[in-house]
Amino acid sequence: MSKNFSEEEIDNFRQCFQLFAPQGYVDTPDKLCFIMRSLSMAPTIAELKRYFTKYKKDAGVVEFDDFLKIVLEHRSTENTPNEIMAAFQLYDTQRHGYIDAKQLRYLLTNTGEKLTDKDVDLILRELNIGSDGRVNYENLIHMLTQPLNSRR
Repeated sequence: MSKNFSEEEIDNFRQCFQLFAPQGYVDTPDKLCFIMRSLSMAPTIAELKRYFTKYKKDAGVVEFDDFLKIVLEHRSTENTPNEIMAAFQLYDTQRHGYIDAKQLRYLLTNTGEKLTDKDVDLILRELNIGSDGRVNYENLIHMLTQPLNSRR
């Protein structure tokens, strides 16, 4: 597995895994989700369930060595920033680089993996929406795809 990741990446993955799974394993797709998203990955719920089912041991848990396999598999298919940009550009036909905050709220609460109003409020507050009510979606994409530990 080390041929696929640098020593630094493996150390980073191990630290995050141990932080959120101090017992040495993950026993639910939700915990797997939290670890992956903490590392700037954005797996869907369906992907998480598939990874968990595919890589769990007989005891029903995913250990660190299998977590690395999941990360490798996920990285080979994920292109999140470009996918998100393409989705926003569908709504920004003039290519101004922004979307109305009300429209963003509607999209985030009514399409795909729907967010709660509370989650959207947190996102909008973090973005510091101006008086014009516009959201620069490049800034939003950057915020959503950076590691959690580098946000503050």
